[in-house]
Amino acid sequence: VPGAARAPVAPFLRLSTLWIQITGTWCNLECTHCLNASGPTEPWLKPIAPDVARAAIREADALGAKEIYFTGGEPFLHGEILTLLADALAVAPTTVLTNGTLIDEAMADRLASLARGSLYSLEIRVSLDDTTPEKNDRVRGAGVFDNALDGTRAVRRNGAAFHIHT
Repeated sequence: VPGAARAPVAPFLRLSTLWIQITGTWCNLECTHCLNASGPTEPWLKPIAPDVARAAIREADALGAKEIYFTGGEPFLHGEILTLLADALAVAPTTVLTNGTLIDEAMADRLASLARGSLYSLEIRVSLDDTTPEKNDRVRGAGVFDNALDGTRAVRRNGAAFHIHT
């Protein structure tokens, strides 16, 4: 439009954080409050193919990313989550946001091994909605509170860093 003011342009300099919604909206739980309507049935947002995630990690590295987050749905449903975490840990500190229910001793051992073998930190963030099983499970489903705590205990026993978020 002649005579119209031009919007200022700012150059893109770097990427600070990469978020990868690795399983799309596929989750093993069906929480009543889920922001993106994740659940165990056909996800409306499909999981990300491993090669697409790896390309994003490489690009984030080239752009100077200082941290990488994996979320979903439930990231531990992804068949290649461990190899993708290894790829991310070669680039930057990496965090997984999870409901914790799929972390057993074997998974916790593999996560701790990844963390020990990396220059960067691996953090597992387990989400709960309350500090009691009754209130938490009203939102997340029967038995989820105890399953999530079992997962965090396994992570702690194996030496990986974790946080519980309510």
